[in-house]
Amino acid sequence: MNAQGGGWCNDINSCLYRKKSRRGSSYYMEKQLQFSGILSNKPEENPDFYNWNRVKIRYCDGASFLGEGYDSYPDATDIRCHVNSVPFMQAAGLFFRGQRIWLVSMEELMSKGMRYADQALLTGCSAGGLAAIHHCDEFRALFPGNIRVKCLADAGMFLDA
Repeated sequence: MNAQGGGWCNDINSCLYRKKSRRGSSYYMEKQLQFSGILSNKPEENPDFYNWNRVKIRYCDGASFLGEGYDSYPDATDIRCHVNSVPFMQAAGLFFRGQRIWLVSMEELMSKGMRYADQALLTGCSAGGLAAIHHCDEFRALFPGNIRVKCLADAGMFLDA
């Protein structure tokens, strides 16, 4: 299972910019992706995993599948909160639902047969790598204890340099 990467949006302006691209809305995503590297089905390119079932979860939440909007902002009396309030975000067309995307994706994959896996690997690059770090325990919990489950974060650390 590969969590697609694509960086983070880290303020309202960068999130607004992303919303009109494949990094911010599934509307703009390519309909089909070519798999390569660790997702390739070619033994010469991917000798370890070429014959595994492979799935990529498409990324558009801007926060490594971690976003979870609020029904009401925690402290609406704080003036600093109004720009980040739910009504403002909804008016701007910003909905941070990455955690829901993650949960629904896992439910769907488990119902389609992933629950019968002998081994499972959660991986991702960039923001997807950070998602692999954050969701590793949740991913592990989906499988019985005798199933071998690993997580691989490929370039998943964002350093504040």
